[in-house]
Amino acid sequence: MNKFFSTKILIKENVIESKRNFIAKVTIALCFFLSIGFGAVFFFQHIYPLNIIFAFFSGIYLLAWMMFFLKNALAAKVLLYSSMLAQVFFMSIVLGSFVEVKVFYIPIAIVPLLIFSKKEKVPLYVLLFMTGVNIVLINSFIHIYHPDQIYSIETYQNINNAFDITSMLCMIVLAFLFLQLTEAGEMELLEANESLSKQKETEQKNNFLLKRAKEDQERMNLMKDHLFRIISHDLRSPINTIHGLTELLTNNKLSKEEESLISERLKKSTDSTNQLLDNLLSWSAFQINNSTKPIIGNVNIKELIKDIFKQLEVKTIQKNITLIEKVDHGLSIYADSNMLEIVIRNLVSNAIKFSYQEQSITVFAEKKDDQLIIQVKDCGMGMPKEILEKLFTNDKSVSREGTFNEKGTGIGLLLCKNLLENCGGTIEAMSIPKQQTIFTIKLSATNTNNLNVYN
Repeated sequence: MNKFFSTKILIKENVIESKRNFIAKVTIALCFFLSIGFGAVFFFQHIYPLNIIFAFFSGIYLLAWMMFFLKNALAAKVLLYSSMLAQVFFMSIVLGSFVEVKVFYIPIAIVPLLIFSKKEKVPLYVLLFMTGVNIVLINSFIHIYHPDQIYSIETYQNINNAFDITSMLCMIVLAFLFLQLTEAGEMELLEANESLSKQKETEQKNNFLLKRAKEDQERMNLMKDHLFRIISHDLRSPINTIHGLTELLTNNKLSKEEESLISERLKKSTDSTNQLLDNLLSWSAFQINNSTKPIIGNVNIKELIKDIFKQLEVKTIQKNITLIEKVDHGLSIYADSNMLEIVIRNLVSNAIKFSYQEQSITVFAEKKDDQLIIQVKDCGMGMPKEILEKLFTNDKSVSREGTFNEKGTGIGLLLCKNLLENCGGTIEAMSIPKQQTIFTIKLSATNTNNLNVYN
């Protein structure tokens, strides 16, 4: 940032310095042509003293111009201003009090402020001091020395008029040059500010991208650790169980009762492993892609819940659990049916897992205040407050065994939360230990809102 400021300040100073040199060149050219013009007029009017002064200083101004081409700008500017002071001084000696040379004081005093920079303070202050001395000397000399009236009153009047007009024109030119110098500084300042704003914007964008990349990396590392933990423990354990049970089944010495028991345990293990793989694959895909774009369509909630009940029928039979749906006919929502199915299936599957035998699980659904509200209620183990607070996180401690010692990974509810948020929805839980748990899903029930969310 400091380097940027230094570079911009240097560029600004260089541009303004170029403008100052340009103004000095214009002033030299103006003085040169005025000296040539007045010198010619005074020659034809036979006013030879003034003709000689103007002719002499036109040569001095030409020398100052040449100094610029010799890359000696400071010497050229000092020579320019010194010549202007000297020219006015000699004019006052010749003309005395008959002509007001004071009209040149203001434009002459303005010139050094336009052509000298802050780095050239010493010559600037010296020349300004010389200006003051020059004015004092001219005024003193006029009061002390009174040359005889050489020319007619009309001639002096014409010279006065010419000097007045010239002074006014010089003031106009200097004012224009001053505006050019000011605008140059302002433009450079505006450009510097604009460049600085763009750089800040770029830096903020880069910082945001770096921060997001860091967060994504941290998220991926957490996901990787969680996946390894699941694969190394939660997934390997049921696979080892299945492997052991299949080895037992190959033993011909088993009775039919033992074979039936092993087959039942084998089915439980395969069902549990299958559910785990489904959740694991869905959650991994969601995390890797950061989000999955919903495939929007009209979803009939009653039919969706009935389909889920059929998928989980075997699990309910094992515990003699009754699944109840309380959904009005024709209730629908414009949403992603696959995502909604995964969420509700996970919630109902969890309810079965933590419900006792011969209990019921109820799924409610209704539209309320432009929202679709779905609730999954069980009468099972419930959960304490400390687990409830970490329920939708990546915390392994939320994973518990079910009423039939069913295993869990803790990613099912996290997957539900991710999918619902991707659809613009929310999920929350309420639980009473050893009594019941209620999960509540909320989704926008208006097509327009859903479209805005999905886009």
